[in-house]
Amino acid sequence: MSSSSRRRPDRRAARAPAALLLTALLVLCHGPLPAAAAIPLPVIAVLPGAERTSLVVDLGAGAARTATVTVDGAPLRAELTPVVSDRLAVALVVDASDAGAAALPAWLSAAARFILEVPAGTLASAIADTSPPAVLAPPRRGPAGVVRALSSVRAAGRRSTSSALTLAMRQFPATATGPRVVVVYTTSPDAGGENAAALGARLARAGTILVVVGTAGGGTYWADAARATGGFFAPAGTPVVVPALDQVETTLRGRHLVRFATPRSLPAHVSVRIDTGGLSLTGGALVTADPGPAAAVLPPDRTPGTTSGAWWWTIVGCVTLLAAAALILPYRRRRPRPVLQAGTPTVARGRASVPHAPAGREPPATP
Repeated sequence: MSSSSRRRPDRRAARAPAALLLTALLVLCHGPLPAAAAIPLPVIAVLPGAERTSLVVDLGAGAARTATVTVDGAPLRAELTPVVSDRLAVALVVDASDAGAAALPAWLSAAARFILEVPAGTLASAIADTSPPAVLAPPRRGPAGVVRALSSVRAAGRRSTSSALTLAMRQFPATATGPRVVVVYTTSPDAGGENAAALGARLARAGTILVVVGTAGGGTYWADAARATGGFFAPAGTPVVVPALDQVETTLRGRHLVRFATPRSLPAHVSVRIDTGGLSLTGGALVTADPGPAAAVLPPDRTPGTTSGAWWWTIVGCVTLLAAAALILPYRRRRPRPVLQAGTPTVARGRASVPHAPAGREPPATP
């Protein structure tokens, strides 16, 4: 029988050393494969307080389950709360000035739709931004009072936006522990005299998230002020399109608060991990006494004071394994098949084959 019928060597056994080497490279140079995929956690802002601090994080449509916080490497008890929940307290500030009269119907409609979409147990109030600012609806549970008050607003007077925001923050109970949100509907490009950094810091110290709905093209004032509080600026076109304003409630539902006791020593680096079942999100932030630019959001691996010795050992191990791979893999060649001479018996499927006889001769008789 010809040599092509010989049993070929098992290639899987020959590939085993290479597979083990590649696995070692992946584990050492990239790290062990985690049980759940870890992705960066968007930490939007830090809201520091005398007793408790909150991190505003964006989870999108993910269903968060638990939050783990470490402060300078020490674990700390944390509470994870969605902003849009039955514990929400919200104050609506509507530009009711003569200058904003053209957009007022759209603002009133958007504010009413928003308060109807949040949970029924939300503590809601409404403020008119005019001279002087006025309370349209005092804080109460449920949307009925706010919707009724918004339906009777008429444009008059001049804006007093900074004072209106102060009046809105006074509507929150001092003992309330749930999320606080101020939603402003305005055509004004700013708050009137108070710069964006000061306004953002003032609301952040009070643990209040600022969301502003305004006409596009008015600069970055509202976006800068809202970002410092964990909120956002929602630009509306001219004329204002009401369905676009409904996205405010959808975006706000992605925001969550991670609350924990304020560290005794500030500044302090905080690392946070949120598990959503199939995913783990990790992020970090620097907590300071002032919620200004120093309260920076940091990636989770930028913990101050960590040593880099482990990284050197990892680099040495990676270089060693790569050198071994360069030496071993090129020599994994297929062995040449043996050349059979005429008359050499071969074994196939357990039976001896008859040797090939030279030309002109009969094969030997089998006994």
